[in-house]
Amino acid sequence: MSKSSYSPVNKAGLVSLALVPLLLGGCAADNGESASEGNTTAVRLALDWTSYVGYHSPLVLADDKGYFAEEGLKVDFNLTAGSKDGVLAVGTDQADIGWVDLSTASVSMLAEVPIQAVATVQEKNATGLTVLEGTTLESPADVRGLRIGSTPGGSDSTLIPAFLEANDIDESDVTIVNLPANGKLASLITGDVDAISGQVYYYTAQLKTQGEAPHGLLYSDAGLDVLDHGFIASKAFIDSDPEEITGFLAAYRKALAETMADPEAACDLTVARSEGALTQEGCVAELIEWLDLVFDPESETWASNDPEVWENTVSVLKTYGGAEGDVAVSDMFTNELVEAAN
Repeated sequence: MSKSSYSPVNKAGLVSLALVPLLLGGCAADNGESASEGNTTAVRLALDWTSYVGYHSPLVLADDKGYFAEEGLKVDFNLTAGSKDGVLAVGTDQADIGWVDLSTASVSMLAEVPIQAVATVQEKNATGLTVLEGTTLESPADVRGLRIGSTPGGSDSTLIPAFLEANDIDESDVTIVNLPANGKLASLITGDVDAISGQVYYYTAQLKTQGEAPHGLLYSDAGLDVLDHGFIASKAFIDSDPEEITGFLAAYRKALAETMADPEAACDLTVARSEGALTQEGCVAELIEWLDLVFDPESETWASNDPEVWENTVSVLKTYGGAEGDVAVSDMFTNELVEAAN
């Protein structure tokens, strides 16, 4: 499975995201009171893929260890076809909270879908360039002359030109090789390309399990600071059930810290829930790489939304990704709920 198929912005998806407001008329405008069973409140969570993957481990752990229950929550996990679908689920009242790529979510926010970000979990965007041993990639200047595999219309194809411009590199200094998302790894291993663009932690983990010695350069470490994964909620749910969101974030934060302390144990739970879609080796390799990208759950400002990063992200999406809209960036997120959870 290639993560690039559901990470930041797929240009082809911009049209479908822009149509979301038209769909809202056919959905309940008011979700009313959250469903409750005794003293437990039911919360509908939309995930960002069709099966469980490594970075879902803190969520699974929070559920299996009873941390959500300690906050009075019964979380209903709903798999989707990707971040765009997760955003759609929250925006049309099919879910209350979504674990999604916040860059993807911001495109819908610009289209006035009634959602807000309530926590930014990843400190760094995972997208960048991955190369094999023998290829020098220590700084942006090293990309000159490289053949770079990229998926047309994928999130990485949106960020490559922004990365090049941020580092004063002309597009003619590199060769972009169009590849399907599921063809990138093979093309790198066979030498058809020198580097592949996409989620570095994912490709690095996959290559290591195949005996390769990869290394990468994150665009976020090279002058391109944009959003990645976090939590969104519908504005209706934020208005009606803010305490439930705060409790959800507190439980997740606790589980994230536990996942960091013992990734293998966390993966035991996720692999068991994945019904064969995920291996223990693959989960651990992927999760360890991903945990390096997240905010420290012990920090007093864990998962707070940074206005500057949101501004940067929206600027990149409008300039290179075709996003449109005049919604104020300050209206796209709230820090009140995550601050209450810290």
